Amino acid sequence: MRTRTGGDPGPLAPVLPLVAGAAISLLVALIVGLAVSWGPLPGGSGARQSPGASEERPDGRPEGRSEGEGPPLPSPAGTPAPIDPPGYSPVTPVIDGSFADPTVIKVGDRYFAYGTNNASATMPVATAPSPTGPWKVSPGDGLARLPAWADEGRTWAPEVVPPRAGSGSYVLYFSARRRGGDEQCIGVATSSSPAGPFVPVEGRPLVCPLNLGGAIDPASYIEADGTRYLLYKSDARKTAAIYLVRLAPDGLALAGPAKLIMARRADEPVLVEAPDLVRRGGGYVLLYSSGWYFEPNYQTRYAVAPSIEGPYRKAAAPLQSTGAYRTRVEGPGSADVLSDENGDYLVFHGILGYHGGSRVTRGMYVARLGWDGARPAVRGVPARFEAERGRLNGCVSALGRRNASGGRSVGPFVQDGCRVDVPVFAPSAGRYSVATRYAAPPGSGSTLELWVNRTATTSLRLPATARGGWASATADLDLAAGWNTLSLQRLDGQGEIDYLELR
Repeated sequence: MRTRTGGDPGPLAPVLPLVAGAAISLLVALIVGLAVSWGPLPGGSGARQSPGASEERPDGRPEGRSEGEGPPLPSPAGTPAPIDPPGYSPVTPVIDGSFADPTVIKVGDRYFAYGTNNASATMPVATAPSPTGPWKVSPGDGLARLPAWADEGRTWAPEVVPPRAGSGSYVLYFSARRRGGDEQCIGVATSSSPAGPFVPVEGRPLVCPLNLGGAIDPASYIEADGTRYLLYKSDARKTAAIYLVRLAPDGLALAGPAKLIMARRADEPVLVEAPDLVRRGGGYVLLYSSGWYFEPNYQTRYAVAPSIEGPYRKAAAPLQSTGAYRTRVEGPGSADVLSDENGDYLVFHGILGYHGGSRVTRGMYVARLGWDGARPAVRGVPARFEAERGRLNGCVSALGRRNASGGRSVGPFVQDGCRVDVPVFAPSAGRYSVATRYAAPPGSGSTLELWVNRTATTSLRLPATARGGWASATADLDLAAGWNTLSLQRLDGQGEIDYLELR
């Protein structure tokens, strides 16, 4: 089911008891010591002991870190890879049509998606046997009708919450235009079935702050003790912000005043909206969108707080953006976290077509979502890991290079045994394309052996580059979920490594 509780299926390492941690450290040290004493195993390169196997940090964490995110935190590895349908890709829409602001829940062995109104329905509904599809849009409308206070035409960003403990009604939160005005307000509806039709609760809207220009983008969050909250965005353009309000136990009424928990930062585009809250890595992680939904600069960002009311500390860079995707997905945003027995997924929309002004077609995407503590990582967004932030074995060193990423590279690999160990973070288990940016002397080139988590996997040929120039060599590798160590060791020639990029 969709996670809106205080449960944290993310990394467990930070909360393990100290005694258990000491026992694990002792066991790891024993295993590593035995591996080193045994030396290389017979049977070819695929069975050899990796370089640097006895050089782990005392706390077991990798030496490097991903760009701009600080030291890596412990993270589990080995998350089972999902079985995806033919043709699935995290950068290809799973619903290739109008299905904006999507949200997904799991009921039994089926998945239900809900979206902003389109030409066919006030609230379109789609179903699939797995998060990655294949998705089929259902006929009809998931919302039986609008309440008396609402007008047709702008029914946006639905949020559906399954019954608690398997009993009661499915609850729908939605935003719609206020009758007689131009403001959006948030309403609530219920249904006995996840497919609907949802019947609205009549009377006044659930949330309608006219002094703030109205409200849109409702998002539910339920604490471990059952306390319910609703997040939403105030809709005035100049004062748009994210608010939090406590709900009654049935989720159908307010139980306290709203609190502003996050506003726009000066370097963020236009506004903040589309909140989604989860608890991961011992903190509250608030995903949100920034920018105009109909422009390519629309993006997903996140912030972390020690308590549900904040203060929320924003990450420096977007989690998703058109640039981060190398334009393979445009305007990614309105992200929603779906959790099931295989882990977490990020459900979001991207722009499929522009029709002038604010008229765009937005389709639904689904990608695996991993966590390094409270830091999210999305499958399909290329991630760069600087070589100089890895562990060097003394034979190679960090070199100042003005035309290198980060201003430095690693090298030269001038003799046998020269190597660098680069920690890389994989959002989920599976096969990745790893691009190595390098420079090799004119006329000779170089060959490096590539190891994955202490196992020799393949050799990487680095053809000669023009003096002062860089090129890229790519290998496909199987990685575990979480932190992995990629080691590059000289076989012949010389060269320098700038960075590794997971795709």
